[in-house]
Amino acid sequence: MYQRDRKSYRISILGILSAIILVQNFVPLLGYIPIPPLNPTIIHITVIIAALTLGTKDGMIIGGVWGFSRLIKAFVAPASPLDLLLFTNPIISIVPRILVGFVAGYVFHLLKKRKGKESIAMIISSILASLTNTILVLFFIYIFYKDDYATALNVDVSSLAKALGAI
Repeated sequence: MYQRDRKSYRISILGILSAIILVQNFVPLLGYIPIPPLNPTIIHITVIIAALTLGTKDGMIIGGVWGFSRLIKAFVAPASPLDLLLFTNPIISIVPRILVGFVAGYVFHLLKKRKGKESIAMIISSILASLTNTILVLFFIYIFYKDDYATALNVDVSSLAKALGAI
């Protein structure tokens, strides 16, 4: 009986966090901050919270919800023409988001075991998870769309790595 209650609780929390992700993704200014050329996000905080409280697997599930909803948003409500170009690619829209949940949960688990201080483990894993999303999205943009993105930023392709590094 206890195991079934625990499973129901987990599914309920995953549903609530998924709903929060969808609201953050589709309601303007709740999850994305419109600063061209990209929209910085705070949605990763929800994924990190899921990974730290529920575990790596559930953090990856919530990251996947974020990634799939980002992919859908790129098709149905793009914030800019770049959204339609960049985030319709599942490697850019889904993979980094799933890895945010993985990095947050895995690093937290490792550090908590070694150091014993939960607060330090939470801070370090949160920072690394945030950087995971940013670095991977920018890296994949560079790999797949460097010419188009350089044109959109009005920079030379040879200077694009520096421009992306500034973001």
